[in-house]
Amino acid sequence: MNHIVSISARSSLLLVFMLAGTLCLGQTIGPNTLSVMANAVYRSDGSITLRWSPANFKTWEWCRDSGYVLVRVTLEGPGGPISTEDQATSLLNIHLPAKTQSEWEAAMLVDSIVGVAAGAYYGEDFTVATPDNEGIITAHNINSEKENRFGMSLFVADISTPAAQMQHLYYRDTAVMPGYQYAYIIRPGGKTGANQVKAGRVGIAAADPYAPPAPFEFDGEAGDSVAMLRWNQQAGAEHYACYHVWRAVNNGPFERINAEPLLPTDRPDGQPEKQMLYYARLDNNTDTFRFRIAGHSPFGFDGPFSPVVSLRGIPAPLKTSALISTVTELPGGMEVKWTFPDSLETAIQGFNLLRAATHGGPYIQLNAGLINRAVRTWTDGAPLPTNYYQVELLDANDNRVASLPRLAQPQDSIPPAPPAAVSGSAAGGQGVLEIRWSPSPDADVMGYRVFVADQPDGNYGQATTRWLKDTVFRYQVNLSMLSERKYFKVKAIDFRENASGFSPVCAVALPDIVPPAVPVLKKAEPQSAGVLVEFAPSRSADLHAHRILRKKKDEPAWTTLETLDSLGNQASVAWLDTTAEPKYSYDYMVQAVDDAGLESNSKVFRANWHGGTREGVQQFEVRFVKSEAAIRLSWNYHNAHGVSGFAVYRGFQPDQLYESAFVARQQVLKGGQYSGPDPFAATPPPGSAATAVAGGHLAAGDFNLKQAGAPNVRHINAFEHLETQFIPFRTYYYAIAVKFDDGTYSPLSVVRPVSGY
Repeated sequence: MNHIVSISARSSLLLVFMLAGTLCLGQTIGPNTLSVMANAVYRSDGSITLRWSPANFKTWEWCRDSGYVLVRVTLEGPGGPISTEDQATSLLNIHLPAKTQSEWEAAMLVDSIVGVAAGAYYGEDFTVATPDNEGIITAHNINSEKENRFGMSLFVADISTPAAQMQHLYYRDTAVMPGYQYAYIIRPGGKTGANQVKAGRVGIAAADPYAPPAPFEFDGEAGDSVAMLRWNQQAGAEHYACYHVWRAVNNGPFERINAEPLLPTDRPDGQPEKQMLYYARLDNNTDTFRFRIAGHSPFGFDGPFSPVVSLRGIPAPLKTSALISTVTELPGGMEVKWTFPDSLETAIQGFNLLRAATHGGPYIQLNAGLINRAVRTWTDGAPLPTNYYQVELLDANDNRVASLPRLAQPQDSIPPAPPAAVSGSAAGGQGVLEIRWSPSPDADVMGYRVFVADQPDGNYGQATTRWLKDTVFRYQVNLSMLSERKYFKVKAIDFRENASGFSPVCAVALPDIVPPAVPVLKKAEPQSAGVLVEFAPSRSADLHAHRILRKKKDEPAWTTLETLDSLGNQASVAWLDTTAEPKYSYDYMVQAVDDAGLESNSKVFRANWHGGTREGVQQFEVRFVKSEAAIRLSWNYHNAHGVSGFAVYRGFQPDQLYESAFVARQQVLKGGQYSGPDPFAATPPPGSAATAVAGGHLAAGDFNLKQAGAPNVRHINAFEHLETQFIPFRTYYYAIAVKFDDGTYSPLSVVRPVSGY
């Protein structure tokens, strides 16, 4: 049986690909230009074969009616370039007119492929045939008929030399001399008039004959009266357009067996198929058939033959198999009976009984010698707990044909032994527990079931939806549950569904993803010896330690000052930071860490240690003044030497205040003003003699303006601040801290609540 690939127009043609190399770089061919591409090879018989192709549909249509003109010029001889006069003498000008109808008809009788080219040239209809020829196919036919005609005619010229000759796309020049170099020019025939013309040009020397390779990777496989031949057509694609197959029987002569050329095909994605297949019918399965192939070049000749592949047909197995009818458990084992047509006994040699422990095998042969073909029963004297039986026949050609498997199990009421050891652990942090156990020692174990409980002596429920063949099971738990462990037991199940007792209990700790309870930071206050940090510890049961953290204001990194790993049941813990440096503002935080390394942080408190106690403000009052639609804050502070201003803190909770405003001391001094220098400046200008203005906040003579700073003179300054941005009827809490020139702060004042409206 020969499978011939039908002739079809391909999107890319071999010859066009080969001719593309003759175009000059940068040359473009428009659809309205009469253009020809050409190429040539020098053959071992001393001739030069030329092939050319119209570059577009317009050229193809023009040359179909007007033919071509071929010009040959001799350029060089063995001694070098020849003279201009000799070149003119050597000029060969050949007109190739369009073939007549009678010539076409005569050529079609010789080669049927010529008829395809004739149909492309002169056929009335050259469209894709469909049942109704409507819709999108009709539109496609109208738009692509020209391309179909053009492409098909060039394609058949590649695979048929007569088809190329009838279209004047082929010329074999036998009047050439070895060692000479020639130039060929092929242009459209007729009077081209104003049409732009690009002639095909090719130069070639009559030396070093072109030698195409033999087909690549040719081999084959034999079947029942058929041979599958294959080769790598992609490797020879630049040399061959199609292939031919020859066959010889035993040592007889080779004969070509394909009636039509074998054409490469494309994959569904449009890419060329690497491997080419050909199925050849074998007359019988006894003779040796030898095959070889050759590629056909677009230049009109076949390339060298491939190596010979010898194949002999392989008879197909018998199409009938035995059928197991019954399997019966007897005191002596499992009796297997089967049926097989008596009329086919002469076509087989005998039977084999096969057995496997699983449906998929592997199957082993139970009988030592072939069971007689007249026998229909055999007994397995040592059956397994689970048996899958097959009856295999051996036909006259040594082919083996097995029956469908048949399951058989001996009676069994004894449960298997349970697994001896079970272990488990958390697999990652997503609540997956992995349970592992040792296999049951019994051979008839089918699988296992896993059971789970919240208490070691609780009610165990089945965790597996079906029996497991493996000895590993993964169980998903809810990490929000309060229990810290899960308890597992395992049972073994045999093939009769007999269940073993429970294995020993396995306790598995759940992965911890819940951080410890947050510690409560109560205060971080400057003391004479440092900053006192006081907090209420976390009460989580799995608590590992507390860390006291500190960082300087506006710095990103926290530093661990102390790790407290044992606090007992203390309700409150106080710790003094003696490493704080004066004039710095510090943030403090307490961090709780559990056994799993999870952390939780307290709120952050800020403290400013100045090397000793600094006094805060006095008589701090807060009230809402409806007539002013504002909250008025007022306070007093004495000895304002070294004070840069006052920080105003507020918040919705008394222990959650933030800095909301800053009041410079000059903003709120009550009373008159001095005409002289600032009495609170560290060093007044030398020689100043300023005096106090009447009504000022210092009586004249109470302060020596010439004394630098006068830090020990105590006097009272009254300060005020108005808050106009607030939420009506919402309670706010306010406090004041003094900021000193060295960047430190006093402790906060008392916290006062107030509500507007």
